[in-house]
Amino acid sequence: MRISPKWGWFAAFMAVFAVCAAFVFWGTWSTDVSPVMPDCPISHPEGWWANVSAFLREWLKTGLFSPDDVKAFAGAPYFLQELQYAVPAFLAGLALAYYCRGRGLSRLASYSAGLFLSLSGYWFTLFSAGHLGWFRWMTYGVFAFGLADRAVRRGRLRHWLLLGAVVGWASFRQQDLWLIFTLFTGAYFLWCCVRERALPWKGALFAALAFALVGAPGEMASLREVAGREKQMESAGVNAVKADAGAAAAEKSEAERKAERERQWIFVTNWSLPSDEICEIFSARGKG
Repeated sequence: MRISPKWGWFAAFMAVFAVCAAFVFWGTWSTDVSPVMPDCPISHPEGWWANVSAFLREWLKTGLFSPDDVKAFAGAPYFLQELQYAVPAFLAGLALAYYCRGRGLSRLASYSAGLFLSLSGYWFTLFSAGHLGWFRWMTYGVFAFGLADRAVRRGRLRHWLLLGAVVGWASFRQQDLWLIFTLFTGAYFLWCCVRERALPWKGALFAALAFALVGAPGEMASLREVAGREKQMESAGVNAVKADAGAAAAEKSEAERKAERERQWIFVTNWSLPSDEICEIFSARGKG
């Protein structure tokens, strides 16, 4: 049986990524061993049903459910500890290949770009700290660009509905990153409209409807995230300028106010990528 070039290239892409992921997580692919990740729990309820019950209780509490949540029903949570990072990285690479193919690039160029993105130093090694929200966003966020391009050029209903849905699902985790890239997606969508000289208001309406239906729980989570960031700043002692008022604030010396502003700056930039650390995109070792 002859395999079409489309599926052949996809299989090659998947094989190369699988080898790389196996190398990165070597030694932890088991049901009772997991890497230590400071920001992601590595303890799970004992037994399959206990794990599923914990997920269902959280779902009923928050209303957040996206396609990647099916992993809660797969069992073996310690084995899934690695997969929940490797699979989104794979899907992010596939999403970039999907976008590149839509723009007319060859399969070699498209899948090579996808591998570069999914295995790039800064992205792929964030699992070591347990930044699961980043990886869950990657499952959907990168696809939004390819879907925006196809929706404007082809005008098919499924592209519009999927565009709204993936933006909604992406909002469920890592809301700060989601907000920035949603603005980028919106700007790219407008560029697509200018490039194609199109005003697809009907399609945009369907996308907005899909986003509203899918993303409502994510929007509520985003509001809670903003409140959490404010409390986190206060607990870190970097919100003193805002908290102090009246005469107490006036009595502060210039040196004290400067020190508080510096603490605020350090806190804020800890959530971004400073320009001198940009080499982390190309090397997992980064600046140091």
